Amino acid sequence: MKKASMSLLAAGLVVLPGLGIANDFSTVTRVHYVQDCIKVNEGKMNIYEATHKCSCVVDKLAEVFTQTQFEDANAGFRFRNLPGDRGGMFRDDTDVTDGIKLFQQTHVAAYESCRIRR
Repeated sequence: MKKASMSLLAAGLVVLPGLGIANDFSTVTRVHYVQDCIKVNEGKMNIYEATHKCSCVVDKLAEVFTQTQFEDANAGFRFRNLPGDRGGMFRDDTDVTDGIKLFQQTHVAAYESCRIRR
């Protein structure tokens, strides 16, 4: 019996660290995203539904992006429309524009998967 329980414990230790890899966003990042999502979708659903669905979206984003990638893509998405030189680096850098495209595609797919109407 001891061998079986030790084997299960060892198997659990091997599997459990992998669970944290996909969801490495900090709590603050998740809360800010959910708050922004609720604000954007205000009036479309009640607060409980919005909280659940927006949390679903940030989970989907965390499956694709690391926190740093998410923050970079989100900043590029938000600041690309700044006028003049301030927004130029977000519009002109191909790495940034590629990250923004992936962010938009992932965001749309997450909204559909979590059943949020756009």
